[in-house]
Amino acid sequence: MSSTNSPPNETANLEHAIVGEFKRQKVELPEGMSKNAWKRLQKQQRWEEQKDDFRLKRREKKRVARQRKSERKMKGLDDEESNYHQEAKKELPQKQEPSGVNIIMDCEFDELMNDKEIVSMSNQITRCYSAKRHSKYEVGLTISSFNKRLRQRFDKSIQNYAKWKNIQFEENETLEDLLPADEKERAKYVYLTADTDEELLQLEEGHTYILGGIVDKNRHKELCFNKAKKLGLRVGRLPIGKYIQMNSRHVLATSHVYEIMCMWLENKDWEKSFNSVLPPRKLKKDNSEGVSDELVTKTQEANTDEL
Repeated sequence: MSSTNSPPNETANLEHAIVGEFKRQKVELPEGMSKNAWKRLQKQQRWEEQKDDFRLKRREKKRVARQRKSERKMKGLDDEESNYHQEAKKELPQKQEPSGVNIIMDCEFDELMNDKEIVSMSNQITRCYSAKRHSKYEVGLTISSFNKRLRQRFDKSIQNYAKWKNIQFEENETLEDLLPADEKERAKYVYLTADTDEELLQLEEGHTYILGGIVDKNRHKELCFNKAKKLGLRVGRLPIGKYIQMNSRHVLATSHVYEIMCMWLENKDWEKSFNSVLPPRKLKKDNSEGVSDELVTKTQEANTDEL
């Protein structure tokens, strides 16, 4: 709260309006009063005039939020059922079963991201590690090209990563450093990208799936697709179109992709996996209901080439 007891956003709006009024009207200040003191007085007066209206709007917003939450529960979409993170927080499995599946997060895109996006990428890696620990199956996870600003971010703000178990942080310069030279072995590596029509029907034991570790808000089209082709890698995407309807390309955050893959290993059902991980507002409703729930917003912190 500010000194006028008004909320931060409301305070900013009041200050903007008062400064504008001062400039437009060239207000003559009372004798002995500074400009800042006059602004504080005006702000307090404006807040007193508007606070009742603001509180009414705030109460209405809370009422709508409660109603939406109630509707979700009635439809069986309460947080425990629709959010994998909350399920995961309940307990760690005593023993994980081997899955035979490995995942590489390709982070060779430092120069294509700004500092804020680097932070976002580090947070997604943290969420992937959490999902990995809570999965019923052991899913190999390697962070490739763990260097430059991403490494600096972890060393400064996520220092406990050094104690993380069963995860590999590789400081290689390029993804190719981690790929087998043998063509038959390389054929078992699949780069996931939104820019292909090849859908994955299942996750195969003995295969390695590569996720593009980049947050770029759709700036770089076909980035991972072209990289995969250059390296002679197969490409694929999750069967997202059957369960999610988006305005443009089917784009998910890297952490969501990893979680969905972990869930699929548990239930072998893509639809259940999508429903377990993604927010209900992003999922296409059952056509049997005669309703089309079109998605109009993209996944938070969406990445260009990860599905």
